[in-house]
Amino acid sequence: MSENTKIEPLHLEGAVDYHCHCDYSPDAEGTIDEYCEAALERNLAEICFTTHFDSNPKLEGTKTGIRINGEVKPATPDNLAVYVDDVARAGQKYYPLGLSVKAGVEFGWFEGCEEEALKLRERFGFSYMLCGIHDIDNLCIACHSTYEKAFAKYSVEAMVQKYFSSVVQAAKTGLFDNFAHLDYYVKYGKKYYGEAVDAAYKPYLNEVFAALKASRRTGIEVNTAGMRHGRGEYYPSMEIINLAKKAEVTVQVLGSDAHRPEQVGFDFEMAMSLIPDTLRGCLD
Repeated sequence: MSENTKIEPLHLEGAVDYHCHCDYSPDAEGTIDEYCEAALERNLAEICFTTHFDSNPKLEGTKTGIRINGEVKPATPDNLAVYVDDVARAGQKYYPLGLSVKAGVEFGWFEGCEEEALKLRERFGFSYMLCGIHDIDNLCIACHSTYEKAFAKYSVEAMVQKYFSSVVQAAKTGLFDNFAHLDYYVKYGKKYYGEAVDAAYKPYLNEVFAALKASRRTGIEVNTAGMRHGRGEYYPSMEIINLAKKAEVTVQVLGSDAHRPEQVGFDFEMAMSLIPDTLRGCLD
């Protein structure tokens, strides 16, 4: 983190950030300690690291693996163990300073990954396991280099249908605590499809919400990265958040999706109004 980077404290008590990527994620910058220091500066009570675990052997267009000591190694449980141990060390270091530090993971969903996800959760006993839907037909839709190739195969309706079909499959496993950025296809979908992508989710939400409720454990996060990405609102959209609440889907977690320390707790003073005060520390 640059010495010139100033982090403004949040004027909130008890705020927590449950979606942070330190430099164990190949697309992120900053050590665990730098994120923890930033969280303290931001006046957070808790931070949960959710490094990427993308093990789909067919995936194109994204930086996969786990970075250890500057070298990107395959996404395997043994390599992930180094990250888990580092988070545990930070937990002991920062708890006396007033910051709770938790270990989580953002698991990149792909067809046939259920057993791998289950073994990962059982081995590490994660406090928190996010499911990230980042690709369609093994092409990353959130990556600048491949989104056009992925979207070119489908109409906007067909693309969104395939996306939410993956959400439903993952929700039915009951393995995940939350879905990351539920309408993430919008990141580049708006640029590719235009305005039509905004409302394309509507035919699929009832099935998605039913699967989430049936899982008895899986909700959706409010991900503030949409504001950083120039979307003008969060992931998912405010309309989807409100519909989820009306359908009694759990919406209780904020995540900055930080990929640099200064992004921890980004826009939380606004976003905190969207979740109940009593659920801010749901990992305790």
